[in-house]
Amino acid sequence: MMATIAAFLVVGCSNSSSSSSNNNNDYKTEMSKGNKAVDNKEYSKALTHYKSANEAKSTTKSSAYKKQAQNLVNAKKEMNKREFSDAKTSLNKVKNQDNGNAKMTKRAKTLLKQVKKIIRNRSNFKINIKTAKDLIKQGSTDQATTLLKQITSFKGIKGKYYSDIYKQAKKLLDNMPKSTSKSTPTENTNNSSNSSETTATNNDSAKDTSDSDNPADNGDFDRESRKYDGGTITDADIAKARQQLTDAGVKDVPAWSDSEIIRAIKNAHKDGRTTVQESDGKISN
Repeated sequence: MMATIAAFLVVGCSNSSSSSSNNNNDYKTEMSKGNKAVDNKEYSKALTHYKSANEAKSTTKSSAYKKQAQNLVNAKKEMNKREFSDAKTSLNKVKNQDNGNAKMTKRAKTLLKQVKKIIRNRSNFKINIKTAKDLIKQGSTDQATTLLKQITSFKGIKGKYYSDIYKQAKKLLDNMPKSTSKSTPTENTNNSSNSSETTATNNDSAKDTSDSDNPADNGDFDRESRKYDGGTITDADIAKARQQLTDAGVKDVPAWSDSEIIRAIKNAHKDGRTTVQESDGKISN
């Protein structure tokens, strides 16, 4: 009888030891597979393996890795749905996870920079669209067109993170009222001797003076001349400069007038640069 009991005890211990050994093996295998998935940036797959590892043997590491993978999965889903504030929260959890996986932490930091830039760009684009709508109402279609083209030509604007913004800007461009010149008719006088002189003056005024080097020609004494020693600054140059300022994190870029942008381009050129900076907008003596 005692021999039988002893035999059961030996078998029981053996089974327990075998089970523990199997759990350890499963844990190591699943953790290894999870780490490999992280190397390939396959976080959903990594999450599945980390969950299995944690079920086989719950450790501080398996629990932390599982949470990180879950939050990375959440962040990508939130980004795809343009829920960038939520994505930012999820990524911060990954970054700040105790006992976390270094590669997932690094990936979270990279994505956080991307999310912050997307949030900033979307904010600026929305301001530009609002400004463009106001300009259209005021009849300043040329300036509105410049702002909207700046948006529609932005690299990646048609992608999933900005496509809604692109559609708004494109719709405004497609429905843009035709630009009409606002001219004040010359007051007619009863002095017939001035008639031919007035007609000649009106004909001269009717000529396109938009490229004139003298801002006063168009009645705008504050307008910065587009001419400089390198040639003539175009609307495309202005739009490009606006985007450079936006990318540099300069606030209220839409509030900058074309003259301020032109001045910034000139100042950058004098300094030997093709990229404008916020300080370039100052009046240079």
